[in-house]
Amino acid sequence: MSAMRIEADEDKCLAYGNCVAAAPDVYEVVDQKVRILEPEPGPEALPAARKGVRRCPAKALRLVDDA
Repeated sequence: MSAMRIEADEDKCLAYGNCVAAAPDVYEVVDQKVRILEPEPGPEALPAARKGVRRCPAKALRLVDDA
């Protein structure tokens, strides 16, 4: 099984906080920018991490498969 990694483009982040609402254990907003708390979410956190990526209206987050 390959590892999934979250990447953030801080220049795109508009600090809406939708990712935090979806996955507060994975994301937080600090100084108006997203911070990834769990850059390689495990199986239990992956569904919420995916939801956070999908809910970002600025498209500042992406999930990368390190296969």
